Amino acid sequence: MKFKLLAASFVAAMTMSAASQALVITPEDDGTTLANTILGSGITISNVDYTGAAGASGTFTGGNASGLSIDKGIVLSSGSAELAQGSNDQSGATANNGMPGYAPLTDISGFPTFDATVLKFDFEFDGGVGGDLFFNFVFGSEEYLEWVGSQFNDVFGFYVDGVNVALTPGSSDPITINTINASQNSSLFVDNTSGAHNTQMDGFTTTLQIVLTGLSAGLHTMEFAIADAGDDALDSWIFIQADSFSDTPVGVPEPSPFLLLGLGLLGLGLIRRKQAQ
Repeated sequence: MKFKLLAASFVAAMTMSAASQALVITPEDDGTTLANTILGSGITISNVDYTGAAGASGTFTGGNASGLSIDKGIVLSSGSAELAQGSNDQSGATANNGMPGYAPLTDISGFPTFDATVLKFDFEFDGGVGGDLFFNFVFGSEEYLEWVGSQFNDVFGFYVDGVNVALTPGSSDPITINTINASQNSSLFVDNTSGAHNTQMDGFTTTLQIVLTGLSAGLHTMEFAIADAGDDALDSWIFIQADSFSDTPVGVPEPSPFLLLGLGLLGLGLIRRKQAQ
């Protein structure tokens, strides 16, 4: 199976104004239900596999009310999915699940990982042809702001055919609390330590969009993974927008009025060689 990654881009969406409805998370650990919730047009999925503790993942609604700019979808956590619900009234929301870490995330973070949650499935484009892949997400954490720059570098990865495509704009750096925060890539960060947004998370990214163009025909593998790093304390979350795992962009007008942050051309062979070292 061959995979050609021509471009990976991120779109930072504008934060929407709060509404009366609060963020509501419903625990869900059935992988097929989670995958079907984010599935959009032009793509078929199969061979779904979920690894994680009970309560570590779920579906959500009311995201706009909490400043996420994604109103509904799924959430994967490194502890308890429900703990992301507001308001921000705990200094360190955490659930220790006693789950192991995940080696690919340990490689990204540079520190041991714990309490990993992984959703994995195969996908292919309808009609037996290749195409482009899009999906929208937000990453948030209780590790903000106190532990930025430390070994408690909570991490997630989005792996397409084994290659992590969740990279900070304009670089090959993975997205972690150490790479998007109040001082680094700050335009992509929302500081919630004051509790201005109705969520327990002390900080989270703006809504970002993954764009992968020119994928070949045939079966591909998609993997969403998140884990605590450094220790198993203080939870982190990834929110993935409903119906956005698609062959066409969802929620981003064409041409987009948002800031397009290009990563440029990435050769898959180069990425694989780096991973093999």
